[in-house]
Amino acid sequence: MNKSYISQGQNAYLRKVAASSLLNSVVSALATAIFLPLVIGQIGMDNYGIWAVLGLFVGITSLLDFGVWKSLVYFGARGQYSFSQLFSSAFVMCFVAAGVFSSLLLVAIVAGMPVFGDLVGNEANLKWYLAVAGMLIVLSGLITNLARGALESKYQIHWVNIGFALLTFLQYAMAAIVARWSHDVRLLIEGTAAVYIVVLLLHYASIRIIIGVEWSRPSFEIMKAMLKYGASTFLADIPSILLAPSLSYLFVLVADKAGDFGVFDLSVRISTLAMSALSMMSAPFFAMVAGAHADGQEMVRGLMGRYLRLNVILGALGWVTFFFVGPFLIKAFFPARPDDIHRATLIILSGAVLVAIMEPVTRMLMGLGRLHRLAMVRFAMLFSALFFVWFLNSRLPLERFSIACGVGYLVCAVGLLWLNRLEAWGRDYLQAK
Repeated sequence: MNKSYISQGQNAYLRKVAASSLLNSVVSALATAIFLPLVIGQIGMDNYGIWAVLGLFVGITSLLDFGVWKSLVYFGARGQYSFSQLFSSAFVMCFVAAGVFSSLLLVAIVAGMPVFGDLVGNEANLKWYLAVAGMLIVLSGLITNLARGALESKYQIHWVNIGFALLTFLQYAMAAIVARWSHDVRLLIEGTAAVYIVVLLLHYASIRIIIGVEWSRPSFEIMKAMLKYGASTFLADIPSILLAPSLSYLFVLVADKAGDFGVFDLSVRISTLAMSALSMMSAPFFAMVAGAHADGQEMVRGLMGRYLRLNVILGALGWVTFFFVGPFLIKAFFPARPDDIHRATLIILSGAVLVAIMEPVTRMLMGLGRLHRLAMVRFAMLFSALFFVWFLNSRLPLERFSIACGVGYLVCAVGLLWLNRLEAWGRDYLQAK
């Protein structure tokens, strides 16, 4: 990307991103508000908590990715290799990662390890439904992330936002239909895996049509380069990847009521919706910074400053609105334990919104290759959350894990603010490119 592209094309592109981010937020919020109450009303909070265990596999997907999709964005934006070879090489690495994970999971279950804690209990074959669906979700999620990375690297991230909205809508709509027809949570588990496969096929079709990606012979040289960059991004990302899944999994292991985990999962989902509404608007800056030259850096930096100010306003308005209006909305949509849901969500949201506000700084650091600084902040976030899980062990699990999650996000936001003040925005790096 050169200076002329930035000055002529970026406004139209960013408008597309903003519009698609708004669409994703609206569709996700409506799907959550309309379909999830129907699901919980039909199957109950306990069965919802069991179904929500599948969310752990979504977090595992990000962990197994090992930064490959971000390598695809980085090298794709720089035009250093054939893009078809990049994608094909990344595809092979993700397929191998999914195979290794599936094998280890099967061995653990056959060996009788309590992989899903007491929430599954003595259900005859429920653990196998969760395991098989989880393996399909991991494989579909890894390849879908590659498709999204391909679109982002070619400045087509608005299609990524549309894909996120489609996934949320299809997943929740499917759950509402299945729950209306049957109260068997196993059908919900199977349906969720099917939705992920459908979305995978749609994403793969989109990159063939929009970008024209063709299958090419994988290259070991490209794999090595992607793994090298991916290892750096993975080190920076692993705390964020692990935060929600690790807290959720620890909750699964210590909780004796699936309903408590269902409340925590709902609170995390609502907080994630709020984060996505702010974070996705900043997504283009990764590719823009990675592809920028010294002559275009000030324009990108100016854009980032405006996005930060806008995020502060939107984030503050969103938190205040939820504080006052949230109790009435949650009671209307989730009449089962509304006070618990609002309290837990408010605690998590207090830190999560601040992290979303600082998302432009995160994207800037990724594009500049300042991954060690980002890793430092995110590890502080993860360790803070785990410390509070241990420190608050005398409290009930729902309160204990909600506070730990909120504190972790708060630490991350403070660290990003500190890095933004210290960062000279990589002028030496850009001038050397």
